[in-house]
Amino acid sequence: MIWSSIRLMGAALVVPIMEELFWRSFIMRWFDRPDFLSLSPERISGYAYLGSACLFAAEHHLWLAGFFAGLIYGELYKNYKNLWIPIFAHAVTNSLLGIWVLSTGSWNYW
Repeated sequence: MIWSSIRLMGAALVVPIMEELFWRSFIMRWFDRPDFLSLSPERISGYAYLGSACLFAAEHHLWLAGFFAGLIYGELYKNYKNLWIPIFAHAVTNSLLGIWVLSTGSWNYW
């Protein structure tokens, strides 16, 4: 039970911050400009948007779900120009998934 709680907390609180910092704030902008901090989120190209979603998908066991999640989180970042919005969406996704896994025992989703 303790392990499950720690795993759920990590998936819901730590992973979204780290992944969104890397995939959206860094990689998605770096595709367009190595000096990524000088590129505002709304100016990210379609190439960078799709490319980062593909890499995000490749990093996840369920790659198709990862691809769509990468598209959604990327769109949230581009539209709201605030990294906390996709972090929150990612945290909600991971929380719901974690609750589903723990309540059904469907460990293959984690």
